[in-house]
Amino acid sequence: MQRSTQVRCFTVAHNGIARVLTSKVRIHQAFDPSLLKPAVPTTEYNAIWDTGATSTAITSRVAAECGLKPTGMCKVRTASGESDAFTYFVSLYLPNMVCLPQIRVTEAVLFDADVLIGMDVIANGDFAVTNLQGKTHMSFRIPSIELIDFVKQKPATITIGDNTMKKVGRNDPCPCGSGKKYKRCHGK
Repeated sequence: MQRSTQVRCFTVAHNGIARVLTSKVRIHQAFDPSLLKPAVPTTEYNAIWDTGATSTAITSRVAAECGLKPTGMCKVRTASGESDAFTYFVSLYLPNMVCLPQIRVTEAVLFDADVLIGMDVIANGDFAVTNLQGKTHMSFRIPSIELIDFVKQKPATITIGDNTMKKVGRNDPCPCGSGKKYKRCHGK
């Protein structure tokens, strides 16, 4: 029996090249997805997306403002050492109302953000960052629906310097600057 799943996604465009990947998110006490969804929370929080973080974290201010009750404690390891921290179950609303209804988050001290999105969220879907024409775009979709492999993709055309689009021949030098022929480098 086939079961269809709705693909939910969003893209965040940054102004210029982003040094930190950010988005707005909303937090709510966790809910049972089989029941009616609760009203979408109105407070937006600043989130940093960090592929180096194992788990998603929130500040104590977010926990207090959302009226969250701790569900447990865990050991947290950061660059500043190890400590005990409260954990909570929340519904996490990403941009475009992409919702993860039940996710465990840890309370943490965060700088320049209210929420840190870790690999526990990112690993649930497809995550891509592009920097075309000097503008960073971050896209995320859930669930994962395809393998994205830039090495296996064969670009038909590329932009080289000030030239307009130019087709790259298999025996031409690879535009990446490796010195190899395109067919032996990115044309594999």
